[in-house]
Amino acid sequence: MDRNMFIGIALMVGILITFNVLNQPSAEEVAQMEQERMIQDSIAQAKLVVDSIATKEIAQVQAEDKLASVPDSLLVGLDSTAKDSVANVYQAQVLAKAKADKLDVFSPSGVGSNTFYTIENDKLRLKISSKSGRVASVYLKEYQSYDDYMVAKKQAGDKGDVNIIKPLQLFDADSSSQYVGFSLSNGKKIQTNDLYFTPTSVSKDKIVLTAKTTDPSKYIEYTYKIKPDSYNVDYNLALVGLQDVVKGEDLTLNWGLKSLATEKLALGKSTNQSRMSSVFYKPKGLGREYLSEMMPDARTLENKTEWVAFKHCYFSSIIMQEEGFLKNSFVGSRPIMGNKYSDIYVANLDISRTINSRTDIPLSYYFGPNDYDILAAQEKELEDIIDYGWGVFRVVNKFLIRPIFNFFNGFGLGLGIIILLVTICVRLIVLPLTYKNYKSSAKMKVLKPEIAEINEKYKGGDAMKKQQETMALYRKTGVNPMAGCLPMFIQMPILIAVFRFFPASLELRQESFLWAEDLSSYESIVDLPFTIPAYGSHVSLFTLLLCISTIFYTRMNSSQMSMPTQQGAPNMKMIMYLMPVMMLFFLNSYASGLTFYYFCGNLLTMGLMLLVKKYMIDENKLRAQIEENKKKPKQKSKFQQRMDQMVKQQQAKQQARKK
Repeated sequence: MDRNMFIGIALMVGILITFNVLNQPSAEEVAQMEQERMIQDSIAQAKLVVDSIATKEIAQVQAEDKLASVPDSLLVGLDSTAKDSVANVYQAQVLAKAKADKLDVFSPSGVGSNTFYTIENDKLRLKISSKSGRVASVYLKEYQSYDDYMVAKKQAGDKGDVNIIKPLQLFDADSSSQYVGFSLSNGKKIQTNDLYFTPTSVSKDKIVLTAKTTDPSKYIEYTYKIKPDSYNVDYNLALVGLQDVVKGEDLTLNWGLKSLATEKLALGKSTNQSRMSSVFYKPKGLGREYLSEMMPDARTLENKTEWVAFKHCYFSSIIMQEEGFLKNSFVGSRPIMGNKYSDIYVANLDISRTINSRTDIPLSYYFGPNDYDILAAQEKELEDIIDYGWGVFRVVNKFLIRPIFNFFNGFGLGLGIIILLVTICVRLIVLPLTYKNYKSSAKMKVLKPEIAEINEKYKGGDAMKKQQETMALYRKTGVNPMAGCLPMFIQMPILIAVFRFFPASLELRQESFLWAEDLSSYESIVDLPFTIPAYGSHVSLFTLLLCISTIFYTRMNSSQMSMPTQQGAPNMKMIMYLMPVMMLFFLNSYASGLTFYYFCGNLLTMGLMLLVKKYMIDENKLRAQIEENKKKPKQKSKFQQRMDQMVKQQQAKQQARKK
């Protein structure tokens, strides 16, 4: 790298950093953004209704309002202590009547204590709350959070495998909500998060809860049953004897939660986890859709929806219904910049139907890992939650990269070795295309002196004539300057698809290799005491090695290319060397498994280039072939004929102007 090139790259890096600094929002913009965020929080919390407001808080507010209205006749002749006692009794009676009026026939379920019940199997543990009968929290027994993993790894030392010291919790009781909303025949609105459910049957893997009414034959019944050795939970909502009480046209299932941060955090915040978290859903008869990642988003569902998934990076909480949730349901999400939680999710799902003497609404949950095989076994296209990219990239990952990965993973090898083997296979697959691309570059290199002569001949002169003579040279020598584009275009989807594959692969989670503690997250060899804009506060060695190897690869590759040298043309070498610098900033916080893959890919590609150059392509033979082609008359193609005609017309116009 010469001195001018080094200065140019340094200036570009300076411009990149300056651009980020100058584009930081002003104090007024920050205040406006904070206000907008608070509004979004309010909307999200209103939708989420995290267990509404505690009953005792409602009672306290109502009590304060009612205290002044205690009839004076009840307080005559009493001292202050007696007055307070009478007021409290009166207030309790008023509140009881107000609550009974609000809940109407469900008033017997308006009083109770919030008790938690546990059901579980070998994979899953659920806590069910008697308040609203909701799934309050979920634990996955075979997984653990990144923080717990690091503690367990430290305890294990050199002893061997890292044991699970604490099951992974997807969400907690303080920040989850699940309730059914409906209208009574008299128009009153009821939400089951105001009700206390009574368990009528409890076993290790099943619980039945009931919300009573004033009539013992009329009630709401929830049944939760965990399937054996599974992450699936059957959830049945039954309305019994309520056909004359409940309107069925506005039944809604409202579900919301804050996703706990379970992965390695960047700068102590859950930005990395949010990068791969969102709400996914599948319209009936269509492909899956999803909300934006890393930014607030919400959507009204325009079709029947088979399932809605709250994706917690490498895990998901999914609710499903065979009939499909009705259109005009609502889903929303927003990332949280904090240490404890990653994202807020909300779903208001329309489950309206005709109410009979007993109306069962069968639903099911999936609380588990985003494991491709497990999700695919559901036969509901749940595997599409794993984001392998869109279009051709997804096809490449599903039908090429994943089978290769699974093949090597079946041998029980370390994940770092598997990534290396996958890299070798991918590079061997694209080797024929690489060869064609390199051969085209070699031909262009042979012609480079003659092209330089043409450029010098028409330096500052007629660009059209220069182009015409250059095309004539290509035609005479039989060299197609575009021959290397098609092979490059074909292999790019294969090389780019992996950008999505490795970060999305659960198999890399909490797997160490060399100095990387977790291949699914970034690795750091130095934690900086400050933050570099657009870079971060740590140094990823794999990313650094990737950028260095990319610079060497660029030098090797540029030696084969004919760069434009005409005045005013962009310095292509400078642009090519800028790419590794941009990668250094962009990939510093990405999964170390991904940067390790690209680093290995660079090394293999450089090795293959040397192999092809030394044993497969002889520049002397290419030069001799080109010289031989010059001796053979070449018939112009129709495209070349049209180009010549355009040149002649242009020249004629220029001469006419001069006259």
